[in-house]
Amino acid sequence: MKGTYIPAMYLEEISSVVSKIPEADFYVLEKNGLSALNASLFPVTLHLRTVEAMLYALLHKTFAQDGQHKVLSMTRSAVGKYFGLMVGDARTSGIDLVKEFLSEFVTQAESRVSFPRDKVVYYRNILSSNKQRREEELCDSLLQAVAFYELLLLNNTA
Repeated sequence: MKGTYIPAMYLEEISSVVSKIPEADFYVLEKNGLSALNASLFPVTLHLRTVEAMLYALLHKTFAQDGQHKVLSMTRSAVGKYFGLMVGDARTSGIDLVKEFLSEFVTQAESRVSFPRDKVVYYRNILSSNKQRREEELCDSLLQAVAFYELLLLNNTA
């Protein structure tokens, strides 16, 4: 949303978005990490935490009844560190890594990620286009899911 921060409007907008998200057993949110040391970023940080809290509340529909957590936040830098995509404090693009996942799926018997066979060429073409903003977000989502799953799996087998 652009403009003045009006909590009721944010709740309406976020509720509208959440209503379109399919029901899931668990949700992983990307938590944008801003430096707490930079006081000028406080309003932005507050905004992000407010939106995050709203997402937690709206996605935890059954928390009051069962006390089970369904939402977890994962920082972008944690995903970047997991895949070696960090340069200093900044995370680089994950598009090339997702392209590798697509290639592995086609060329190897066992791949890290599986894709619908009829969509591999389509996905590859999307990632080769020049308009990267949306594609970057899609790649970030996939990398976040893979990192979460593998970290969960590694912690449970250790």
